[in-house]
Amino acid sequence: MALKETLRARWFWYSVLCILSWGGWALLSKLGSREIPPETMQFLFTLGAVPVGLAVWAGRSFKLEKSPKGITFAVLNGVLAGIGGLTLFAAYHTNGNTALITSASALYPMVTVILAVLILRERIRPIQMLGLVFAAVAIVIFSF
Repeated sequence: MALKETLRARWFWYSVLCILSWGGWALLSKLGSREIPPETMQFLFTLGAVPVGLAVWAGRSFKLEKSPKGITFAVLNGVLAGIGGLTLFAAYHTNGNTALITSASALYPMVTVILAVLILRERIRPIQMLGLVFAAVAIVIFSF
């Protein structure tokens, strides 16, 4: 029963599309980073996001948001994503192991969890903490 509900849920299909998009993004990032420097990759990545942003904006009938706090968070999100993307392109540009670089950088949710506990006062259960430990150990093992 739970599987059928999950397969009908929009969040699930958005998540699948996200996984496929980011998987393709990581592969294309590595291939592009072999050919051009990280700074150029970041510029072109941002340029490639513009049509997506315009399409989303058009879908909202070109309405702009009015929340200064929300806008600030969104812009800071973009700045951090840009820095993260630039450093990931730099890592790929070193011709290091793509699988290892991608897996190591995909541990960013660990930072999110720590920040959520410290700033948002969210709580994690011991089993969730164990999961974080396993993720950290897994990347160490994977690096061998």
